[in-house]
Amino acid sequence: MRSPSSHPSASPRADDAVTRPLHRPLSRPVTSLLPVPFLRLLSCCLLLTLISGCNWLSRPAGDPRRESNFQDGLRWLDQGRWLSARESFYRALEVNPQNLHAHLTLGDLYQTRLTNQVLALYHYHRYLEVGRLQNGGTYHDQSASDGIRNAEVDLARRYGERMFRDQQQFELDNVRRTNAFLLQRIDVLNHHVSLLSRQIASHTNPAILPPPSLNTQPSQPSPSPAPPATQPNPRSTPPVNLSPNPQRPAQPAPRVATQPVTPATAPSPVSYKVQSGDSLGAIARKHKVSLQAIQAANPGVDSKRLKVGQSLVIPPR
Repeated sequence: MRSPSSHPSASPRADDAVTRPLHRPLSRPVTSLLPVPFLRLLSCCLLLTLISGCNWLSRPAGDPRRESNFQDGLRWLDQGRWLSARESFYRALEVNPQNLHAHLTLGDLYQTRLTNQVLALYHYHRYLEVGRLQNGGTYHDQSASDGIRNAEVDLARRYGERMFRDQQQFELDNVRRTNAFLLQRIDVLNHHVSLLSRQIASHTNPAILPPPSLNTQPSQPSPSPAPPATQPNPRSTPPVNLSPNPQRPAQPAPRVATQPVTPATAPSPVSYKVQSGDSLGAIARKHKVSLQAIQAANPGVDSKRLKVGQSLVIPPR
């Protein structure tokens, strides 16, 4: 009788029993083993995460206010070392660009200590922008808004005064240039006037306008007319000049045609004899003089006692 071990097929079956795994592989996926409500809840969470668009994956772990560079900057602020504090806050932003507290502190530092309002405005606006990104689009901080308004007012005042001074200086320079140009034009016009005056004086007829030297002398009475020259005898022979260098007779200087000035004679008073029906007023109207002038010329005559044939002096008009 054969033993079981001597059978030719006994050893392969024993080996198969040893090498065969204890558990059969699963033919279904793992998700089929989970309950359906749990799968639905997990899918909803993933979908909400994608829709919200949150950036929590890009945020560094931990509170940004506990970062070492930010803490160093706060210590420098307490010690009054503003430049060292600024460098520490910038290093904190290099480590975490979304550190909105570093932007706010830099804005306050630039506005109050370093007096750079442009950089203060940048960091205040950057602080509000990062806050809106981290809080879903709605973020408001009154301190940052006040800092922005104060920086804008300071910039407007500073640059407004500078622009006003520059405008005044520009207008003053423009007035100076215009004044210099007008003075130059006046000099040119004065030169032209002097040239024209000389030309007019050189072309003026001396018979009409005497030379300037005669104006300084007092007026002289006009000379008496010269006696008429004697007519030469046509039969007489003129004398012959036998000198080796004959000279031409000198020509008389031309005389300026002037008219004698006759003094104006004042009219003399007229004598008038009173006629019947005359009065001083009628006599004044007849001779076209005033009544006061007749009374002054006849002081002893009474206007109410005129006599026919009485002589009166009539003053000139």
